[in-house]
This record gives sequence, structure tokens and C-alpha cells, in this order.
Amino acid sequence: MLKGIIPVSVSARLIRNCKKSTPVFVSGRLLSLMTLGRDNEGLITRREYLQYFTTLSIETDAVLIADGQTGFGNELSARMTVEELGNAGAKYLVINDQIWPSTSVKISGSIAKKIFINTVKAAIYGAEDYNLQVVPKLEGINEYGYSELLNRIQALLQLGITQIIVSRSNKSDVLKLKQTAFFNHLGIALDDRAISFTEARELKPSFILPVRQTIDQIEKADNEILSF
Repeated sequence: MLKGIIPVSVSARLIRNCKKSTPVFVSGRLLSLMTLGRDNEGLITRREYLQYFTTLSIETDAVLIADGQTGFGNELSARMTVEELGNAGAKYLVINDQIWPSTSVKISGSIAKKIFINTVKAAIYGAEDYNLQVVPKLEGINEYGYSELLNRIQALLQLGITQIIVSRSNKSDVLKLKQTAFFNHLGIALDDRAISFTEARELKPSFILPVRQTIDQIEKADNEILSF
């Protein structure tokens, strides 16, 4: 189970320096930034991500969380993505509800609930032969609203999903989620600035993925190097 603050990195050196049992999120968004210099996870193909992820898995022997985006296509693609990343050593796989290809600064759009649920089902089937947990990520609250967010969470829990990521929600919506019976199943991804890191910690979700904060630190380091 994912708990606490989850490091976000594509650096083998950083991952090696984490405690052995610490899960690390290998973000497609971060990989695009580091390899292409562009903040757009949709520019990284499934094959490119798989190749890099496999190398990290071999070189670090760490507990890695794979970024499956929207499954890189349709339901069949989602199942293939899970099988490939499971075979590569992923222990967790995040799959979001954006229209494929996913984007990062703003979402590409939100797929219908029925399509997303079928995509998650395909991912679950693909994970059966691996010690892999599928973690759906709900990013479209600004498109479909709070009520639909609740519907999607409840539908995922009915599938047997044990942990769900909520992203791009404001503090008010997360406070409402905190009053629900299923809040202990939820983690928060900080993909934008709607909630600060301090606020996220105060809300006490099961886990936090500090994506935006990691990007800020990388940009700060880059600027310091450029100032030499």
C-alpha cells in the first residue's frame, strides 16, 4: 500500500539513495521534461517509457510506480501496457482518465466513465500474472465536477480497487472528500498549484505525489547552474 510522501523521480542515482522499501513514482511528465525539455507527458511513447523504466528497474532494483498515462491508447493498449511494465518490474501502475494522449500542464480532456472503467478492468486483467497493483488517477474534476468524481471513485471501489489518486482538485473539494467513508483509499497528486504541499500534508490523505514541487526543484537547480 502506498503511504506518506512518495518521491517523484527519473534519476537512478536518487532512486538508489532512497530506502530500499520506498516506492518511487517514475513520472512520464518528468521524463519528458528531462529528455525533451518539454512539460508534456504525451510526447513520450509507450515504447520509450518502457525502455527507460526497464533500465531504471534493472539498475536500481527498487519499488517503482509506473506511469501508464491513459494506457497509451484503447483498452487493449492499456492491457499491453500493464503486462509490459509488470514484466519490467513495476509494483504499482497509475492509469488516468484523460483522453489519450495525456498532457501535463492542462489535461487533454476526460474520457467517459464507462470507457475509463473498462480501461481499468483491462489493466486489472493484465496485472493478474504480476505482483502489480493498479492505481487509477482521476484528473478531470474541472470538466465533470465533484459529483462525477464521487461516482468514479465509487465505481472504482466496486471493482476492487484499493487506492485511487485524485488530482487537480482544490482544497475545498478535498475537504469534502475527507468527510467521506472512503477517504482512506485516496491519495493526492500535486500536478498543479491548486493545493500547496503544506495544505496537502494537513489534509492527511493516504499518500501524496509531489509532482509540481519536484519540477520546481529541478527548475531551481537548472537556474542555479545557468548562473555560474
